Amino acid sequence: MTEVIRAEPIVWMFSGQGTQYFQMGRALYDSNETFRFWMDRLDRVAANYVGQSIVEMLYDEKQSQSQPFEQTLYTHPALFMVQYSLAKTLLAENFPPPDYLFGASLGEFVAAALADVADVEAMLFDIIKQARLFDSHCGGGAMLAVIDDVDSFQSNPVFSDGCELAGVNFDRCFVVSGLKSKILLIAGQLRQQDITHQLLPVSVAFHSSLVEVAKETFSKMFAGGVYRSAKIPVVSCAVSTDGNEEDERFSPAYWWRVIRQPIEFRQALAEFHYNHPQAVYLDVGPSGNMAALTKYNLPESVHKRIMPIMTPFGNDNENIKAIRDRLQVLV
Repeated sequence: MTEVIRAEPIVWMFSGQGTQYFQMGRALYDSNETFRFWMDRLDRVAANYVGQSIVEMLYDEKQSQSQPFEQTLYTHPALFMVQYSLAKTLLAENFPPPDYLFGASLGEFVAAALADVADVEAMLFDIIKQARLFDSHCGGGAMLAVIDDVDSFQSNPVFSDGCELAGVNFDRCFVVSGLKSKILLIAGQLRQQDITHQLLPVSVAFHSSLVEVAKETFSKMFAGGVYRSAKIPVVSCAVSTDGNEEDERFSPAYWWRVIRQPIEFRQALAEFHYNHPQAVYLDVGPSGNMAALTKYNLPESVHKRIMPIMTPFGNDNENIKAIRDRLQVLV
């Protein structure tokens, strides 16, 4: 097996809602023993609470990658399971363990589980409870990624009604949330203005006031959770509104902020890069979008240290071997 030379610090990145698709990780599930083991183990937990196998749904031959995969009750556990299983696979494949875990929205729950903040089965159960809560209380929402200067959210009248800023990915990419009817109108207006945009495969307006209706139940849901200190530092994209972020890490209030507040990926990454300019970034998400966004934010000289593993193109096994080789020469 290829010997890996340690490059520090190594950051594993986990993505959230909107990055999922049917058949994600299928090549690994069919051929990698570790990935299949963890997917099946977590699927047994999920099936007890969801009522059906997530694995069977995800890898149903009738479901193509191009078909919408957006119901939260299924996408929440699917994203969690795939990313956690991939992380376990990298460790089994002799990748050096991460020095930091970087989570965006739902991805932070995956990062926390890998950091042993809670048992993985308990965290998956919490994810499914969330999904049921949002499906029942916050349906009819949508999220839209916009490729335009972030300042246009304030200056373009298109965004003046019916949406809220849900996240900033980089200087020329942001995400808005709102009711689906409003978001579709906004998308039509952006099309007329020739502004590139993409509707995300979600059915809830995460990171907006439209999820506030679920806050009280959400807080009670997490009140009884037992969360430990992270064994691996978890970098968050959730911005504190009261300055007490570290004091309440992994508390119910903290987890609510992860869901409710805008995803400040640009800000979080800039701060991390300032402190760790030689970091190596591995995207453990299903679509490679965390790697892409990281490249948009960081200087070109850093791009060789930013690597996606799983993509919709199905070359996951080859990517694992290639990236392991690349890590060998990074210093």
